[in-house]
Amino acid sequence: MVFTESYESLMNIYVWLTMVVIFSTLVGIWLTVRSGDKYSIEDAHAEEFGGIIAESHGLVTDFLYVSYAVMILWALSYLWMHWNEFKVI
Repeated sequence: MVFTESYESLMNIYVWLTMVVIFSTLVGIWLTVRSGDKYSIEDAHAEEFGGIIAESHGLVTDFLYVSYAVMILWALSYLWMHWNEFKVI
């Protein structure tokens, strides 16, 4: 099949974006499982309410550290990309 140059570059972007989403999902699942192994209710000084809800005060897991870093990077990149829209404020 012969594609135009613009269509081929667009497909290339979508292929890479799909691979990034799959890789990020796998890393997220791995971090969730890994963090769950070393995090227990006893270590967190948790208080259970009816066996359904547990309030805990304990360690922050690696999954949360990565999630916070991704959210901060996303917010900074959004601010950088849309800086002209915020100049009005």
